[in-house]
Amino acid sequence: MEDPMLSQLAYWLRKPGFQVMEETPRLALFRLGLLAIAMMIVGRSSWWIVLSLFAAYRIMRTEFAQRARKTIKRDLTGLFLLIRVKREITKRLNANRPIHEIWLERVREHPLKEAAVEIETGRSMNYRELNQLMNKYANYFASQGYKHGDVVALFMENNIDFFALWLGLSKIGVVSAFINSNLKLEPLGHSINVSKCKSVITTSSLLPTLEKTKAQGLIDKDLKAFVNNGDVEKAENLEKSIEGANEEEPHKCAEVDFQSVLCYIYTSGTTGNPKPAVIKHFRYYWMAMGAGEAFGIKHEDRVYITMPVYHSAAGILGVGSTITRGTTIVIRKKFSASNFWKDAIAHGCTCSQYIGELCRYLLAQKPTPEEKQHKIRMMWGNGLRGEIWPEFTSRFGIERVGELYGSTEGNSNIVNIDNHVGSCGFFPIYPFISSLYPVRLVRIDEETGQLIRDQNGLAIPCKPGETGEMIGLIKKKDVLLRFEGYVDKGDTAKKIYRDVIQKGDQVFASGDILHWDELGYLYFKDRRGDTFRWKGENVSTTEVEGILQPLKSIVDCTVYGVEIGKHEGRAGMAALQLIDGCDLQDLLTDAAHRFTANLASYAIPVFIRVCNEVEKTGTYKLKKTDLQKAGFDLAKVNNDPIFFFNSAEKKYVELTPELQRQIDSGEYTRI
Repeated sequence: MEDPMLSQLAYWLRKPGFQVMEETPRLALFRLGLLAIAMMIVGRSSWWIVLSLFAAYRIMRTEFAQRARKTIKRDLTGLFLLIRVKREITKRLNANRPIHEIWLERVREHPLKEAAVEIETGRSMNYRELNQLMNKYANYFASQGYKHGDVVALFMENNIDFFALWLGLSKIGVVSAFINSNLKLEPLGHSINVSKCKSVITTSSLLPTLEKTKAQGLIDKDLKAFVNNGDVEKAENLEKSIEGANEEEPHKCAEVDFQSVLCYIYTSGTTGNPKPAVIKHFRYYWMAMGAGEAFGIKHEDRVYITMPVYHSAAGILGVGSTITRGTTIVIRKKFSASNFWKDAIAHGCTCSQYIGELCRYLLAQKPTPEEKQHKIRMMWGNGLRGEIWPEFTSRFGIERVGELYGSTEGNSNIVNIDNHVGSCGFFPIYPFISSLYPVRLVRIDEETGQLIRDQNGLAIPCKPGETGEMIGLIKKKDVLLRFEGYVDKGDTAKKIYRDVIQKGDQVFASGDILHWDELGYLYFKDRRGDTFRWKGENVSTTEVEGILQPLKSIVDCTVYGVEIGKHEGRAGMAALQLIDGCDLQDLLTDAAHRFTANLASYAIPVFIRVCNEVEKTGTYKLKKTDLQKAGFDLAKVNNDPIFFFNSAEKKYVELTPELQRQIDSGEYTRI
């Protein structure tokens, strides 16, 4: 009878990657001779021991074993990190206390420690003062009839009040909707309406944008508006309203626990306008705590926040460090490359966040003494390209880069825990544990973006060395692997694949394409479908296309992302098919006007291509893949004119070969 242990061993030895490294025939014969002698010496009853030892030796000589030796330290570090995170989140799930009660633990630990600073205003608050401000907001809104389940939209720039408002409102069970402060008109109106909010809190500088949206009938003209401070005509001044409010803890809201809805954070998906993703208390804590554990954030750290707090990067991973680690956050209203290192020195910052564009902007600055005098030891975020990673860390003296991958609404994340250049995380390469890992890569058709399925209708998992779409397994009984989705259940359904790993299963479809190398490291490559990333923001092609819909001179329009030189992400490009006799200059003027009036600056197409002859799909759509391959290269567009958006003059100008060369080389920087 065949020994089952030896059978299993033989099975793995036949697996790809387990082939023994090359050796000479003489050496192979010598080893076989030693094996035969050993078996003769020990006797038949102990052959299995000799064979097992020989098999182990041969396994250690395989390509797989060589790779495993290079990654074992990383994999063990990742395992211990996972155990710590799981243990902490399990403890919190068992306690079932909402995040504002976890915040109070930090307040009791160091009430007089500085909690938050605003750079532009110099405003500073310690933990006790900040908690008292939160309580004032909570008690005031409770006195105005706000209660558990109500929603308030926060349409604000970076400031202390943004943090104090959403965490204060959570104490009375009110959900906050984090609205992108760059939005205008239709996208802004949609974001507010879909949240079903009872009121909007904004700032005096953003109030005119809100009022213009109301004036055009895009949101209810009677929707209550507040500003955090400042006397204005059409909104209530909260700073004055809360002057007499109670600063003690509000009455405990019994309906709120660790699994309640905390806030909505918007993500630009593949189906049009921004969609509010549901963030529950435990998910916020899990993301912030996990980042702190992975990247070694300490309670004495001072975290410099320059990215918008309405996004999960700054709003959860940055601001959340106060709740999970007890840090001090230093908040700048808007990123400034020229002031970055000056701010870091002035405020003693030790950590900061980044997106790839931010890193490139810093490298583009002329060298200054401050870039070597700061105390920032670690920066974490996403999008730092491998091509500039070494230069960035060496020039600015950054000891550690915490590159990560994840999505606001997704159910799984990966992190780079060992500073491996260009990687956003890793999967262990051991094939026998893949079934235990909640995140996978699966093969897709490069042309259609659809999953490639086998003869049984299941997706085909990627192997090391391959590229595919990131998916996260959904397990409804495991709170950490649920997909909470969006406010709109229809949007949620569109992000779920079925029958992927096995019949009847469900997975979260990230839409992101990653490469898995032979050592298990993962590298972000692209976004699938109708979304691309530019200047650190997701841009919905459907949303941009919709802005041009009213222009009757356009027969067809498709929007896509194109690579520009060394820039991170993809810039927007619109390909248009026009009616005969169209006045091209009038069209370009109208397009520029509509884009600037309705879109955030990062969503405005950088290029417009006017197609004379177009190839269409079977459903009469412009073939996006061919258009993307041609990009804005004048030599590849069949003599179609291309126009470039001049952001200073807010108009489209014709792209010339010289301007194309300057853009490609990086000489032209005003993009």
